[in-house]
Amino acid sequence: MQQELKKSLSAAIAQFNSKRSQLLQAAFQSGGQDAVEKLEQEYDVLRDAYFEILQRELDENNHLYKQLTDQAKTEADNLTKSIKQLNNINDIINLATSVINLVGRILIVLGV
Repeated sequence: MQQELKKSLSAAIAQFNSKRSQLLQAAFQSGGQDAVEKLEQEYDVLRDAYFEILQRELDENNHLYKQLTDQAKTEADNLTKSIKQLNNINDIINLATSVINLVGRILIVLGV
C-alpha cells in the first residue's frame, strides 16, 4: 500500500505541475493573491509529505497502517481527478489539505 500511496501522491503532484498556470490563474480569479498563496502552500506541503514518506521507513505491521494509507491514497486519487478536471479551486485546496492531514496522521501514528 505504501507504494500505491507514493504513486498516488506523485500523480497528484505531477498533475498539479502540468496544470500549474491554470490552477494559479483560477485561484487568483476566485480569491486573489491570498488564494494563490494558499494553493502554493498546500502544494508545497503535499510535496514535502511525499518526500517525507520517501525518506522514512514506515512500519507496515502497525494495525492502522493499511487503513490510513488506503484513506490517503483515495484522497490523493480524488485530488488528481479534481486537478485534471480543473474543479473549483476550493475543492482542490480542501482535497490537498485532506491528503496532507492523512499523510501526517500516518507519520504520527507510526512514530516515524
